[in-house]
Amino acid sequence: MSYTNIEKWKTVKVPRGLSERIDEFVKSQEAYHLGLTSNSQVVAHALRQFLEDVNDVEIRKIKSKIQTTMSRIDHTEPSEHEPIQ
Repeated sequence: MSYTNIEKWKTVKVPRGLSERIDEFVKSQEAYHLGLTSNSQVVAHALRQFLEDVNDVEIRKIKSKIQTTMSRIDHTEPSEHEPIQ
């Protein structure tokens, strides 16, 4: 089944000032080099980057929690975990 272009995209409202900045960016060499030729492509690209960054932050938080837990385990007094005899 093939989706029409309308079914692939969703409209999102952005403040006019931000929209104007996107308009200017689309005309820039940087947008051209990134292959971004429309406002929709710029917004989609920016949102993908944002979501990747958020995901990276969450991954770093999880890794930090794991390292803290491992550090606590490594510094636990051995006598606290001696087997019962």
